[in-house]
Amino acid sequence: MLTADRVYISDNLHGYEDIDTPIHRQPIVQNGDGLRIGEGSWLGVGVSVLGANIGKHCVIGANAVVTKDIPDYCVAAGIPARIIKRYDFDSKEWRTTTPDGHFK
Repeated sequence: MLTADRVYISDNLHGYEDIDTPIHRQPIVQNGDGLRIGEGSWLGVGVSVLGANIGKHCVIGANAVVTKDIPDYCVAAGIPARIIKRYDFDSKEWRTTTPDGHFK
């Protein structure tokens, strides 16, 4: 995995369920079953990964906020991060996808 500057990776966050208690006094909540970032993946400048897994050989665009898992061989960008390209092994090229990750 490669990361650019100012990348933030976390598998937990502060709870905010009790509106009568300041957030910093609420319990820490585990976000998922841990966190994995696959081999050969690249996280651009300012990316935040919040309890989501990223597959192998992925590219995550600058300033993206990853809140849901990204499968292998995908390019994702945005807030929240959405898959914008995926490698097509049949055509052997990177192809644009719909927001849910299917080829256009």
